[in-house]
Amino acid sequence: MYSMSNFKILVEKQTEIDTIYQNCDNLIQSTVTPKLDAEVDQFLQLVEQHLTEQGFNITQTSTGLVAHFQKAVINVDKHSKHLEQCFFINLNSYAEDQVSIVLDISPIMLPKISNQLDGYTDIIEQMTDKLKQAKSLEKACTNPKFLYKTQSNKVFQSAQEVVDHYFQ
Repeated sequence: MYSMSNFKILVEKQTEIDTIYQNCDNLIQSTVTPKLDAEVDQFLQLVEQHLTEQGFNITQTSTGLVAHFQKAVINVDKHSKHLEQCFFINLNSYAEDQVSIVLDISPIMLPKISNQLDGYTDIIEQMTDKLKQAKSLEKACTNPKFLYKTQSNKVFQSAQEVVDHYFQ
C-alpha cells in the first residue's frame, strides 16, 4: 500500500544509508587505505625476501617487482581497484595468476524472495538489504582486516600463506 508512512520509512532508510556511506568514505581515507598500503608493502617485502633467499635477483618497479634467475623471470605487478589491490604474478610469460588483497566484509544476507509482496513492500525489502550492505561495509571499515583471494576464489588469511602457495 502506498501511504505517507511507508514513504517516510523509505526516506528515513535512504537518509541512514547515505549517512553510513559518507562515514565509510571518511573511514576509507583515514583507516582502510593506510592499512591496505601497509598490507601491500608487507606482501611485496615477503615476496622479495623469499625470492632473494631462492637466489633470484630482484628489481623493484613502480608497481611491484621483477625477479630474475638465469632465464627464469617472475613478474609481480600491482593494479589498484576500489578497496582492492590486485597482483598479477607472471612466471616466464607462461603462467599467470592473480591474487587480490581485499577488505574482509562480512557476507550479506540474501534478500527474501516472495511473490506475495506488493510493489511497495518489495521496495522496502530492497532498502533494508541496502542498509545491511552499508552497515557491513561500515563495520569492515571501522576495523579493517584483509583477505587474499585468487582468480579461482581460493582464500588466504595472510601474505605469508600467499608466498608459501606461489613460491614454495
